[in-house]
Amino acid sequence: MSILASHVRRALYCDHKTSLTALLLAGAAALPAAAQDQAAGANAVFEEVVVTARKRTESMYDVPISINVLSETAIDNMGAKDFSDLLGTVPSLTAYQNGPGRTRLSIRGVANGGGNDNDTQNQETVAIYLDEIPISMGAMNPEISLFDLQRVEVLRGPQGTLYGAGSMTGTIRQVTNKPDLAEFGGKFETSFSSINEGSNGQSYKGLVNVPVVDDKFAVRASAYYVEEGGYIDNILTGEDDLNEATSKGGRIVARWQATDRLIADFSVLHHEYSDGGRPEDLDHTPELTRDYPSFDGYDDEMDIYNLTLDYDLGWAQLVSSTSYFDRSVINRRSLDLLLQSQFPTVTPHELEDMTDSEVYAQEIRLASTYDSPLQWTVGAYADRKEVFYENTFPVPGADAAIGIDSGDFGAPKDNLYYGYDDLTVETYAFFGEAYYNWEQWTLTAGLRYFNWKQEIKYYQSGLFNGGSNSDPRPEGTEDGINPKVNLSYDLGDNALVYVQAARGFRYGGINGNIPRSVCADELDEVERSGGDTRFFDPDKLWNYEIGTKGTAADGRLQYNLTYFYIDWDDMQTQRSFECGFGFRENVGKATSEGVEVEFTARPIDGLTLTLGGTYVDSQLAEDVPNLSAENGDPAPFVADVSANASVEYRHPLGNGLDGFVWANAIYTGDRGTEFSKQQPNYREMDAYTVANMRLGVQTEGWEVSLFADNLFDDRGVTRALRRPPFDPDAQIRIQPRTLGVTGRIHF
Repeated sequence: MSILASHVRRALYCDHKTSLTALLLAGAAALPAAAQDQAAGANAVFEEVVVTARKRTESMYDVPISINVLSETAIDNMGAKDFSDLLGTVPSLTAYQNGPGRTRLSIRGVANGGGNDNDTQNQETVAIYLDEIPISMGAMNPEISLFDLQRVEVLRGPQGTLYGAGSMTGTIRQVTNKPDLAEFGGKFETSFSSINEGSNGQSYKGLVNVPVVDDKFAVRASAYYVEEGGYIDNILTGEDDLNEATSKGGRIVARWQATDRLIADFSVLHHEYSDGGRPEDLDHTPELTRDYPSFDGYDDEMDIYNLTLDYDLGWAQLVSSTSYFDRSVINRRSLDLLLQSQFPTVTPHELEDMTDSEVYAQEIRLASTYDSPLQWTVGAYADRKEVFYENTFPVPGADAAIGIDSGDFGAPKDNLYYGYDDLTVETYAFFGEAYYNWEQWTLTAGLRYFNWKQEIKYYQSGLFNGGSNSDPRPEGTEDGINPKVNLSYDLGDNALVYVQAARGFRYGGINGNIPRSVCADELDEVERSGGDTRFFDPDKLWNYEIGTKGTAADGRLQYNLTYFYIDWDDMQTQRSFECGFGFRENVGKATSEGVEVEFTARPIDGLTLTLGGTYVDSQLAEDVPNLSAENGDPAPFVADVSANASVEYRHPLGNGLDGFVWANAIYTGDRGTEFSKQQPNYREMDAYTVANMRLGVQTEGWEVSLFADNLFDDRGVTRALRRPPFDPDAQIRIQPRTLGVTGRIHF
């Protein structure tokens, strides 16, 4: 309780105009999530859940949108290492995955799959934030360790007013624990695991919080080193468990209470990830095996810097967030099938995509804090993104084996393809939301004006490109307004009902050149139909929803129920040519309609039950001949039904020792890889269920637990692949049964 007392003392010392409710919310935020959960477990009544979804600290029950909040304890129970491990536990959250670090998120069935992971023109529909820092990147969202997080907030539905175009269907906010200015403390965690038919893994994670100057300056530092076991064998080369992976990194945060009213947080994060191959097996080889020789490992390294200033004006809170993001990725892909079909005498080699990104982002906002029925948040945002993407297909000895000189095709020696994108994107925006309360009603309205500019230079060459080209592309620009309106009614006892209409938006872009020398017939067909392969426009949607959330049964039951309907226009879709190239275009309309359900109950002391699920009907609203798809065809990679349930029981064992058991099950329904089953690359992905379990003992200072992930060793497919002659029939499966032990020490 010393942390809470210290926080309250500081709030009073600052002479803020703070209500008792605000103090309690601040104290709850200061407590570690584990402490909140333990306190709630003792009373069998849920504590107030504090969120910052609207960029102000408030109770989740006062925020009239659909939010899923995962506490630090819930993340620990799942053994979640990164946000991909949260898939399936959050209703409506799904993904198109090509392996770790190559994940494209979607919410509420707004998905169309396809496309190259590294494509600089990938525009995300779900934004990811680390505290105040936007870190999402199209189809290569960085999967940073979830260690030392206070909570994860998943905001469903368009969040364009406060978070911009990347939040077309939702936002994921990873909220870290901040330095404590008064208390020294820390945690160390280690884990050892073994994968069925695979190899072993281990992890080491630690953090320490040091008050350097009491109540004035503190530093919080955390670090992690994780070795993930592999389970894919190459029966051609004899390599076992080739998809073993290593991730390591750390984060340092310094907090300075500069004055009674000003707090400055400076953070530095470094992350590295590397693996030995994609976790995919082939249809023509035994399960969990492959037989092609090329190396398709993935390397990812990033640094993130942020300075956040928080100044209390007495009547409003002024926040400035300045971020710099630097990331380098090498993403390899086997093209052995293509080489064997075209040049069987050439020794296979992988395609190598290399992407270097630098992002500068600045946000400044002002949020009212005075006592009034009218509250508001206004702000401005600007960023600059510089991306250099190099796409190469180096095949040693290819020139001699084929009898060519790659230089004649504009490429370096022994490169069957060489190209790059040099991209600069600049955006700025002004935003605001206002909330007006009268009696039990609250009206919320918001607007965001955005302005986007893109410049890109392309170069493409090599035999597979039919020569070299660097056709210039004009500058891309776009501006507009995203509106939102919400009306809620307070039912009392931490409960409300609301209706909302909000517009979601995603930027357009510029396609690379498609060489006429190898794609003339297909290009002519597009031009005859009036299409343009050079550009694609923004797409947008309107999301309409009605929801209710709150507590019942004297605080022993939490619920969150939402019905939504989405109209999606000018859908951005990837069109692939048989010649091996493709482009994005705006074709068709789609709708998505569904229900999200979440319940959490504590019927008796120590017992917590959760149940969640989604029914979503996401489909085309008109025929799309270019995709061989018809009105009513379902969206790819979206299950009609998904559900999850968990049970947790904690019981005192005496002498300060508690025992606990936790188990969950996640069901994912049938999905397809294309809109239409008539597409030659269509594949069906069957429904599957994953069960996980953890049991252990803990005291105030330590914890030991045993865990089983994918307890019944289900081999469900999360991503099916087919695109001959480039990709053989293959699939990415959930990780086989993994058994392990975890130990934690708190000090």
